[in-house]
Amino acid sequence: ILASILFIGGHFLLNLEFVEGMIVSVALISVIIIASLIGTFIPLLLDKFGIDPALATGPFITTSNDICGILIYFSIAKFVLGF
Repeated sequence: ILASILFIGGHFLLNLEFVEGMIVSVALISVIIIASLIGTFIPLLLDKFGIDPALATGPFITTSNDICGILIYFSIAKFVLGF
């Protein structure tokens, strides 16, 4: 929410580019949603398979969130910019 407010303020007050700010804002919101879903469902899935979620969740969630974040950002940028 704060990033969106800063984006709108930067666009209107500082005449920053709209497209680049939109890409970052949409990617940020998408990454937060996906990361929270991964952080919720991976421990449940590991518990279902009989693996202790406290031991395996930390590194796995961190790595998967980083990979998903990069893929989401570049996918949105590619779609919007048309590369």
